[in-house]
Amino acid sequence: MANIYRIHVALIAAVAWGTCAAALPSPSAAGQARAPVAFTESAWDTHDGSPLIGDPRAVKGGSIRLHIPDFPATLRIWGPESNTQLNDTIRPLVWETLLRLHSTTGAWMPALATHWQVSPDRRTFRFRLDPNARFSDGRPVTADDVVATWRLLVDKGLADPAAQLAYGRFQPPVAESRDVVRVTTGQASWRDFYQFAGAMFILPAPALANVDGARYVTDYNFRMLPGTGPYRLDEADIEKGQRLTLRRRADYWAVAYRRNVGLNNFDRIQISVVRDPNLAIELFKRGDLDYLVVNSSRQWVQALDVDQVRRGLIQRRRVFTDAPVGVQGLAFNTRRAPWSDPRVRRALAHLLNRELLIAKLFFGEYLPQNSYFAGGPYENRRNPKTPYDPRLAVSLLTEAGWNARDAQGRLVKDGRPLVVEVLYAQQTSEPYLTIYQEDLRKAGITLNLRLVTPETLFRLVMDRQFDLVNIAWSADPFPVPEPMFHSRLADSRDTNNITGFKHARVDALIAAYDAEFDQAKRAATIRELDGIAAAEYHYILQWNMPFRRIAYWNRFGYPASYLTRNGSASDIVSLWWHDADAARRLDAAIRQGATLPLGPLDVRPSP
Repeated sequence: MANIYRIHVALIAAVAWGTCAAALPSPSAAGQARAPVAFTESAWDTHDGSPLIGDPRAVKGGSIRLHIPDFPATLRIWGPESNTQLNDTIRPLVWETLLRLHSTTGAWMPALATHWQVSPDRRTFRFRLDPNARFSDGRPVTADDVVATWRLLVDKGLADPAAQLAYGRFQPPVAESRDVVRVTTGQASWRDFYQFAGAMFILPAPALANVDGARYVTDYNFRMLPGTGPYRLDEADIEKGQRLTLRRRADYWAVAYRRNVGLNNFDRIQISVVRDPNLAIELFKRGDLDYLVVNSSRQWVQALDVDQVRRGLIQRRRVFTDAPVGVQGLAFNTRRAPWSDPRVRRALAHLLNRELLIAKLFFGEYLPQNSYFAGGPYENRRNPKTPYDPRLAVSLLTEAGWNARDAQGRLVKDGRPLVVEVLYAQQTSEPYLTIYQEDLRKAGITLNLRLVTPETLFRLVMDRQFDLVNIAWSADPFPVPEPMFHSRLADSRDTNNITGFKHARVDALIAAYDAEFDQAKRAATIRELDGIAAAEYHYILQWNMPFRRIAYWNRFGYPASYLTRNGSASDIVSLWWHDADAARRLDAAIRQGATLPLGPLDVRPSP
């Protein structure tokens, strides 16, 4: 899993920074600012010759049905409560960014912009928009749309501190012409280019003309703005709390572009809410869902030990990828005592018997996680391993002042017992949480388990109303430590710094990381940051796996790799297609009680 960080960052440095051939021309006069101008490619960068992402064998049509564990409070791209699994799936299908990173090579490639420039001082970027780019309402994409989107992101009424921090580093973008936009950042940062070019989904300026951040937050929770992507989400296709349907755009402006060959094949993507993972398994086996991402090893081994799998009607795959691992663990709210004491946090970490849990509950399929950047050159392999050690835990608690016990054997300090509540949203977490609860009880600590809906958990965490929360964060294509670790976000709601992490050296390392254009030095910077974060024990890190477990009804076509090399199971909706021949074979096997060939359980990327 090491390659994704190295590939992405190295190619960003080479493609985005190293090939700019000319200084920037002066902006056009005000009267000419919106007029289309002739374009020549000299002194601009572009690259659309990367290997195909999709499979040329793919055909358009059909539908695919999947599920999510909750329905979010909003479908806005930004603002409070927008950072959800469903929104992460929808955004790149409905809206587009100026550029995108190739999912295998990591090279920058066109999206809404065909060409780009970076100034010699690496602080000013220019983008030339594709004159063919269109919103779903038929309106051309212009530089004004980029400017309007940026203005929304920095509006304080948006109540999105992470967005304001990221985009507040830029001076107001300038529309030099209808198709060319220029923006300057306050400091040379390789990550600023990524933020503006690859993470800012462009919205239409006319729709934002009378919409400030506060109105966007209140009025656009389920009111959909036109997008430029291959799918559209109409308000009529949103059943709040239950399901939604994305529909493929027959008029998608870039459907014939080489970079989209074999992609975005389903006419309809139906996403339903199934809150109970056990019910999701049953619905899947019944045929009401087309595929399942199986995060529970018990479900993988036991719940899918069924006739449909043995007969090949349902296929199972463990798809190994080079994707970053992400973070999974129990996060402390260090704004509250006694979790503000690192000795207490470390003690509770030493009471989680990860080795036993992996062996007994997870069928040996996981590895203990000891890093916030596991699996690549950014991982600090000298991080503490934190084995199960009750004696050390009690010693740390004694040192922290928890050196007396009440009549029930509970640790007390200043007459109060040591009690912690953990929030969790999946009943599948209960087997290991109850074992942890018992190990804490033996040490004199009371652990109360509180099962809530995913929506409630998200709201409580964003409002910082928790002691300990069982949570997982997906990984970015390369490390972005600022949202989780920067002190400026520690006391803000609705940010990923849920634990209240503050550390002056980490703040300095984040600044150095953003400014460093040498990949090897960036990796060393993150390793140092990783070591500090691990030693602070803001999370009790749990475990990870180097593959994606998927099960699917045997009616689909897919690339040989199943997923992109650096991607996730969400690639299925854009890479796979309805295979009419496979569907007929499946239907015949079901009717006749026959079997279909079983494919390989493990799929590994090509060298």
